This record gives sequence, structure tokens and C-alpha cells, in this order.
Amino acid sequence: MKKAFVIVIALAAIAFIGCSSIDVTISRKTDVSKKMKKVAVLPFDVKGAAWGDEFADAITNQFFKTGKIEVAEREAIEKILKEQNLSMTGIVEDNEQATRVGQLLGADVIIIGRGSALQHSMDGKSIQNLIDTFTLKALSVEKGELLFTVRKEPGSAWDWRYRSKFCLSLSLIWDREDVLVDSSRYDDISKQIVKQVLEAIKEIEDMKKAKAK
Repeated sequence: MKKAFVIVIALAAIAFIGCSSIDVTISRKTDVSKKMKKVAVLPFDVKGAAWGDEFADAITNQFFKTGKIEVAEREAIEKILKEQNLSMTGIVEDNEQATRVGQLLGADVIIIGRGSALQHSMDGKSIQNLIDTFTLKALSVEKGELLFTVRKEPGSAWDWRYRSKFCLSLSLIWDREDVLVDSSRYDDISKQIVKQVLEAIKEIEDMKKAKAK
């Protein structure tokens, strides 16, 4: 009886934990899924960090792992940026420049973004590769239209993995600081970004199919 009560309490706690700080918005004006053939993720402009290119690589890798989306390689992206003498700050602020780079890469979708690093220490040691906030936008290379945006607000990027670990361990093993650190690593953030984007696109597709019947 006591064990069952603990499980009920834990599951109830999961339901009340704050939602993920990652928010995805997909355009309903165009069929985004048909545009997602070849994607180029440009280096992010990350304030307080020098790993914006590595964050972009992590997102690129997650798209590649789906086995359905072709991606532009970092070497090709760096070559184009160097040849065109373009800075990431300029590209993030200028959609025309971004889509031009996408055309030169032969991409259908160009992804650009900026953000800030999370400065955090545990046991006196600074932890690297943590994302605090970011804004990402995906543009159609052909028309320059906005296909989707992803935003992360400050705080833990809760998903069911972290809710379960936190609540089912009753915070004896994991506390909120652990969740903050692990869910803010750019490798984990990249997984959440691609997963949520593809799920949102599929949800819209399914709704359109249901209406067409």
C-alpha cells in the first residue's frame, strides 16, 4: 500500500513539473515537410561562448540521424562563409544573406540562430557547453519564407526523461540543479529541438490528412 502511494505521488508530481522551456512554432501556410529535403544549419551566434559551430553540428547530426533529411557539411558551410566574407551576426540579422548562403550550398532549408551560454558551476568547477537561451529560425531557401521557429527560455528544458528521473527518484539522486545542467547541454538541446520540430510537422500533416478525408 505504501509503495503504491509513493508511485501515485511521484506520478502526480510529474504532471505538475514545469513544461519544457523549448517552444516550437511551425508555419501552417506552407507544407514544411516537403521543404525538408536538404538542410543547412549555420553556426550559431552564442553570447559568452565560442562553440556556436559545435551546437550547429549537434543539430545537423540529429537531422542526419533521421535518415530522411540530407544535411550540408560544416566544411562546405565554412568555405561559403569565407568566400562570401560573411559574419554570423550579419547573417542572423539578414534573411537575404542567409538564403543566399543556402542557395550556394544547394540546400532547401537554411537554419540560423543566436543565443546565450549558461554560466554555471558545480562543486567549484565551471561546466561548459550549456545553453541558457536561444532563438532559431528556419527559412525556405527558394522563397525566403519563415518555416518554423524554436525558442528556449531560461531554465531547465524539462521533457519526460527528466521528469521521470527527478520524480521517480523522489529527488534523492537527482535534484533540480542536476536537471538544469543535463537538460542545458547543447547535445541534449539539439535532440529536443529536432525531435519536437519533426513531431510538430507530423502533427500538422496528420491534421491536414484528417480534414481531407
